[in-house]
Amino acid sequence: MPSRHDRPAPLAVVLLVTFMGSLSGGVFWAAMFFVTAEHYRFSPERNLMLAAVMGAVYAVAAAGAGRLVRRLSSLSSPRAVLVAALAAWTVAALIPLAAPRAEAVIWVAAVLGAVASAVTWPIVESYLSAGRHGAQMRAAIGWFNVTWTPATATALLLMPIVSRAGMLATLTLSAAGSGAALLATLALPTHPGAHEPEAAQAAVGREYRSLVRAASWLLPMSYILCAVMAPLLPHRLAAVSGGTASGGVAALWMLARFATLMAMWRTGFWHGRWGTLALAVGALALGLAAVMLAPSLGVLAAGLVVFGVGMGLTYYAALYYSLAVGHAAVDAGGTFEALIGFGYFGGPLLGLTARAVVAPAHAATATVALAWLVVAGCSAAALGRYLAARRARGS
Repeated sequence: MPSRHDRPAPLAVVLLVTFMGSLSGGVFWAAMFFVTAEHYRFSPERNLMLAAVMGAVYAVAAAGAGRLVRRLSSLSSPRAVLVAALAAWTVAALIPLAAPRAEAVIWVAAVLGAVASAVTWPIVESYLSAGRHGAQMRAAIGWFNVTWTPATATALLLMPIVSRAGMLATLTLSAAGSGAALLATLALPTHPGAHEPEAAQAAVGREYRSLVRAASWLLPMSYILCAVMAPLLPHRLAAVSGGTASGGVAALWMLARFATLMAMWRTGFWHGRWGTLALAVGALALGLAAVMLAPSLGVLAAGLVVFGVGMGLTYYAALYYSLAVGHAAVDAGGTFEALIGFGYFGGPLLGLTARAVVAPAHAATATVALAWLVVAGCSAAALGRYLAARRARGS
């Protein structure tokens, strides 16, 4: 009988940490741009600069999460590192309240929060998947996905209520979520479960390595598009609705992503199918174009729904293939999260480039055009992985 250390971490505890951490992250990464737009009067260009800095920091920190855990293994444990990261995240959300007029403080908070969240999620994903293989891992990831998505949407739905006390007050939601996640983390074992190499290898399908390489292009692409949209969404909402605090509409793409992830969890139609990734590309490109160019709130809302479908398809496939091929290690989750961070960095750069080369009135159109170029390039790279897999299949 396997020992307690060898068994997978209790899924209910992992999901509780996931929900509270995602509530915190949903506020921190979305409200940050509403806070800077309203409280600090950031322009769209300055919001894009902040988003690029946060994305770059997140990518670097996530890529190093596995090395950090290994380096500290002789002194502590993965759980201790996770506790420290969540504590830092809580501090990051609270320090702007201590100096509400100091703009430098919001930059410090943004960077610290990006580092803390980048270290948090690879460790959580290792606890989620270690000791689970094949269908069991896919089911656990399904639970994970239908836990964090409503948490992030809930954060946006709560933002308009809390913002009645001032937009800066919305960051207290982030602190409450990360603090609760920290307490729940204490119920996890000190280390993720043992991941048997033989069982792990047996669960890796013939084309998984090609699929994960293709998804490694499409995942950052999806988050580049998301990062193009997020800092500008408050301003787009203001343009079509007359105000920036339209949290309910802003949450639509997250709700659509949740529905997509739920369908993938319960049906399994996507598993091992290259067509799923192709469908994701089309939904992402079309959805972003509708959001950025919409003349009315209704068209913008429809675009958010289509965009959310594409995000869900890409995310579920990329996470499963990454953890399966990477044998549930913190490094596998770190690479996955680093690709997301690269998207958070690259997206704002597209927005800034568009605003540098055309008049502000045409920046949205130019941003979408640049985004489609990214879609074309990343899709071509993913297509190359498909063609290589097809040739190998026929040999």
